[in-house]
Amino acid sequence: MSGIPEIDFGPFLNGDAAARSRVADEIRAACSEFGFLNVTNLPLPTGLVERVSAKAREFFALPREVKEAIGRSDLDVISGYVGVAVEHLDTEQPGDLKESFSLNQASLKLLDHWRIPVAGFRQTVLDLHEAGARACAALVQAMALSVGAPGDFFVDKHAPHASTVRFFHYPPLERQPGAGQLRAGTHTDYGTVTLVFQDSVEGLEALVDGGWLTVPVVPGAVTVNVADLLSRWTNGIYRSATHRVALPGADVMQSRYSTVFFYNPNSQVTVRCMDSCCDADRPRQYPPIVAGEFLRRRRAAQYE
Repeated sequence: MSGIPEIDFGPFLNGDAAARSRVADEIRAACSEFGFLNVTNLPLPTGLVERVSAKAREFFALPREVKEAIGRSDLDVISGYVGVAVEHLDTEQPGDLKESFSLNQASLKLLDHWRIPVAGFRQTVLDLHEAGARACAALVQAMALSVGAPGDFFVDKHAPHASTVRFFHYPPLERQPGAGQLRAGTHTDYGTVTLVFQDSVEGLEALVDGGWLTVPVVPGAVTVNVADLLSRWTNGIYRSATHRVALPGADVMQSRYSTVFFYNPNSQVTVRCMDSCCDADRPRQYPPIVAGEFLRRRRAAQYE
């Protein structure tokens, strides 16, 4: 089993037709085999990732009572703070050993009402929503072309998009975890595609060919993974890989941080297997499903 691929996206943005086709083919191969890849030269503003990381660390360093006052509002508007062991990404295991802060497109207005004592936090979240959507829109052009569809296939399906930004903090382990408890339980992501901005502490693992493969931290790269709705659109050609955040080794008593941008389609869009991904040898594997209903069901299960 080889490692998670690393792909330079620059030639897709700036190259000729042959270069764009080559990058699209590389992305298809990575997403078909692994469901994960590390991508360099995504169209992200200089310094944004570093600014996001700094603001996330400042937020999680706030007193517990301040964070808990910014509580999760409801499951349709994924937003606010969630404490350690509240969320169960693997619904059959104990709560995840992480805390998080989330905002989706529908709940961005809450930034004007919450009192978050971190200078520049509001603008950083807004900038990340805008930049993440722009980067993902470029990525899914390559993905559409890679399966024989027009490059703009996903444009109207994400207009407007219903994406979510989540900041994660995985605290140092202060006591023995429960049986089956992880920093983030085994799961797949739910939407179209996910951008993961990892810090220097590894722990993200993808299930590939029956074994757990570390998704390495690559300086200057963004980790990208396929989510469930993209897998359904491509009739399983693109793999929504099962993944988790494993417990650190006994000699790694430190926090882990990551920021994740979940690129989701418009809630009213019906997701159907793409015609270019179906034929007599590969019949449609999935029935049509409304994106918003699918996402709501998947999210609700995490808190039961």
